[in-house]
Amino acid sequence: MPSSKLLGAIAAPAVLSMVCTGLVFAAQPGQAAPPAAPAGSKHDHRKAPRPNIVYVMADDLGWSDLGTGRTNGGHGNDFNETPVLDSLAEEGAVFDNAYASPQCAPTRSALLTGQYATRPTNNIYAVGGINNTTTSPLVGVPQGRADGAVNAVPTEFPTFAETLQDAGYSTGYAGKFHVAATAQEIVESHGFDESWGGGPWSHATVYHASGGTFNDTVAPELDKYAADYSQEYVDENIAPYSQGVSEEQVDALVGTPKHVTDAITDAAIDYIDRSKDKDKPFFTYLSQYAPHFPVANFQARTDLLAKYQAKTPAADPASPAYAALVEGIDQSVARVIDYLEETPDPRNHGRPLADNTLVIFTSDNGGETNQGSFNEPLRGRKSELYDGGVRIPWIVWSGNRDLVKPRSTNHTVINGVDLYPTLASYAGAKLPKRVPLDGIDLRPAFSKGRELDRDLFHHLPGYIRGGAEPGSTIRSGRWKLYYFYTDQRFELYDLQSDIGETDDVSERHPRLVRSLGTKLGAWLDRTSAPLATLRAGQPPVVIDGFTGLTYAEGRLARHRGDTITIEPGEEVPFVLPTR
Repeated sequence: MPSSKLLGAIAAPAVLSMVCTGLVFAAQPGQAAPPAAPAGSKHDHRKAPRPNIVYVMADDLGWSDLGTGRTNGGHGNDFNETPVLDSLAEEGAVFDNAYASPQCAPTRSALLTGQYATRPTNNIYAVGGINNTTTSPLVGVPQGRADGAVNAVPTEFPTFAETLQDAGYSTGYAGKFHVAATAQEIVESHGFDESWGGGPWSHATVYHASGGTFNDTVAPELDKYAADYSQEYVDENIAPYSQGVSEEQVDALVGTPKHVTDAITDAAIDYIDRSKDKDKPFFTYLSQYAPHFPVANFQARTDLLAKYQAKTPAADPASPAYAALVEGIDQSVARVIDYLEETPDPRNHGRPLADNTLVIFTSDNGGETNQGSFNEPLRGRKSELYDGGVRIPWIVWSGNRDLVKPRSTNHTVINGVDLYPTLASYAGAKLPKRVPLDGIDLRPAFSKGRELDRDLFHHLPGYIRGGAEPGSTIRSGRWKLYYFYTDQRFELYDLQSDIGETDDVSERHPRLVRSLGTKLGAWLDRTSAPLATLRAGQPPVVIDGFTGLTYAEGRLARHRGDTITIEPGEEVPFVLPTR
């Protein structure tokens, strides 16, 4: 495929790089292309060594925030421009039923641990805890670690990165981490050889460096990449990927502070460059702070902001600052893909790195609509259990069709807990013994396009400020069932015919509610899910003549005409009537 750098270099006078449209980039001007496999060579992808892996996560990117419609059922954004991600979605595999948690910390902990939040070795449900209100009728459970680290996974639990390390991988982390008590834990306890910028912070309060350093919400290791933009840097890393931006606007970046999105990309590519010659595969986690709030004009890169301020909005909501942050992520991905396409692979002779690298792109939760994100036609936003809060774009790409089935759309319901067993499968790694991993191996879906049948669960035993109340959900096929603990209410939606969750059909399908509710109760029991408790001062909750199933205090119980009384301080149960 023509290199975006090559096309950008010949576009004049404005810098107008084109979208990459094939599977192989040409080399950039002045650089030799990777040697082709000799004619008649016995080399083929099936004999390639274990693959490299690059995992890219955006922060708060909504389901409908990408330009492509392939990741979101045809609901691509008509204001944001993401040409390279659109191209990867066209060339690779997309999953239009991909889910996360309603906020970033629980998603990131589930990724690392391969476990639902209900497990004691995860126990992270939201940012900052779920017991942050004193007026609610229920009291949320304490979350986090016993040492008081609310958003930190246990250091003694094996993460997927440690499993990859044990299998001989080099592992590097660039960007937001959030679920460690300190930046040092990332490399000391969570399986990464190196880390730049990550720590316990939920977001970067300022996106640009100042005087060659980022502020204290970004770990100082990233300062190595925080120097002001030079002419050489702009020519090499900004101009080739610019579309709809004048040469003058791009050159105006010279001498201005580095944007954290670019610095994280610099760190990731530098790590890949240093790792490729170690005669072992690499795993690189590139975790962007953008487009998380604060979303404001001064946070965006000036060339991209000017582009969107001059653009006429169409039907979808338009936020120039937000769109600029999103396109900055697209350019980051473009740089990584270019590097993989242009760099010979020492472990896979005659091939570029891309031919033996698995690339995954996704987001950590639904979009924050009051910051410029767009989730429609889904209902809800970040911090809610409805699909707008938890459904995310998910793209898988490789230059090797044995790693990823090209041009495929997969409707399998997937989740971040699936990453652990999936990466272990690609890496040929042994899963830790006596660890109850909750995810499934997605490799058959990634590489063969198989539709996998599984149920997906979420549980919130407390409150998210400005968002969800205590509830549990199950997504099973086309159906999504919600249970709300404050009033023992079920809601049921047919996502195939009602993707916006506007028509609650629970009363029309009582048998289906009982069937899915039984699965949900069994899952709560299987994972020993903690429940919110009735707040002191609240009147007891009494359920007379109850026949059905309950879950509380770590066990399932069946009732026939019983009276159930919940006193203040006791768990408010999951209650499923069977008649």
